[in-house]
Amino acid sequence: MTEKRNWQVAQLDDIERRGRDIPVREHLGIQAFGVNAFTPGEDGTLISEHDEAADRQEELYLVLDGHATFEIDGEAIDAPRGTFVFVRPESRRKATGDGTVLAVGGTPGEAYQGIDWGEAWPFHSESMKAYGEQRYADALGAVRNALERMPDHAGLNYNYACFATLAGETGDETFTHLQRAVELLPRFREDARRDDDFAAVREDPRFEQALR
Repeated sequence: MTEKRNWQVAQLDDIERRGRDIPVREHLGIQAFGVNAFTPGEDGTLISEHDEAADRQEELYLVLDGHATFEIDGEAIDAPRGTFVFVRPESRRKATGDGTVLAVGGTPGEAYQGIDWGEAWPFHSESMKAYGEQRYADALGAVRNALERMPDHAGLNYNYACFATLAGETGDETFTHLQRAVELLPRFREDARRDDDFAAVREDPRFEQALR
């Protein structure tokens, strides 16, 4: 009987590419913290502009190869290979360049709860592209298709509730999916309370009922 190893080794090239994302955490089965790598998009984007104020997540970036330029709260930071950049939740950040950037993240005082996308990734990617372009009905359609195949995927259920709310579909089904997301991954309870996608339904009694 072969004993399961308590360690793994992987090269970047061993890990499946999802567009410009390299899902390091999923590939290695890491549960304690978030870690992924990113390659540049056609426009040179390495890290899209965002903050982590809602999730209160701290992030550490490491430039693995090539060269990156970070912009944090409006200040430009030159980041050649080997540079670490640590960013606290409230700061706006983005990065451009021609290299590969590793990102490690976690919320102080909270156990990390990750989402494995696996075979749901193509649908998730399609839905997030539509979401970014504010085509909420299309985003919802992609998630519906995915849920027909993977009805118990926590991330898909949560995104269904988000996209349906933004598309103006606020019937009971939307809250049923939100409730299922919380059952499958409890971190979604607090995520939903902070998520601006639910602004239109936050005062609806069904919202808090779904989070119980």
